[in-house]
Amino acid sequence: MGAPKTKKSRRTVVVTETFWQKLKCRSQGKAPDDLLFTGPEGNRWDAGTFRRLRWVPAIELAAEKLGLIEQPRIHDIRHSHASWLIAMKVPLPAIQARLGHESITTTVDRYGHLLDALDDEVIAAVEWAMNPNAPLPGFLLHSGLADAANGLSTVPHQHAALDEVSWKDVSEMAEQGTAGGTSLRRHTRRSRSPVR
Repeated sequence: MGAPKTKKSRRTVVVTETFWQKLKCRSQGKAPDDLLFTGPEGNRWDAGTFRRLRWVPAIELAAEKLGLIEQPRIHDIRHSHASWLIAMKVPLPAIQARLGHESITTTVDRYGHLLDALDDEVIAAVEWAMNPNAPLPGFLLHSGLADAANGLSTVPHQHAALDEVSWKDVSEMAEQGTAGGTSLRRHTRRSRSPVR
């Protein structure tokens, strides 16, 4: 079969317990370097034979029984797997390692367009980081951060009610006759209440 394409292609891949049990059953009575999945004559699968004998019949059955419209390629299973990992918010370095990409740039170039689906999580993370009263984002709930933050004192912050702030933009300054080219200034009305 030959050596892997890159050094990172030779890797350990974690699998679910269910799949692990199936692999154990499949490996019963085999030597450590035997193939687990063999072709019709007990040797390794030839790509063309596998496609003709297994893949195409499976696609045709899925079209007939389940209404499959697309004609996926075998390699599309890999893309689907990466897409599911991104949808479940698995960090890109973990996906890179699982796919065996030599560089994370390859992972980002190939699957970066799917990251738009994480916009809500990005906003929730920024809100949580900037606002001490914001709830912990859903994707961080199982990260251990919630437990790690227990017992820590909160950072004091100023409440909006204590200090009203307004900003003037360039158009407002022009309407008031402010000379062009001056920097934007922050206008603050100080509260008489002490800041805690």
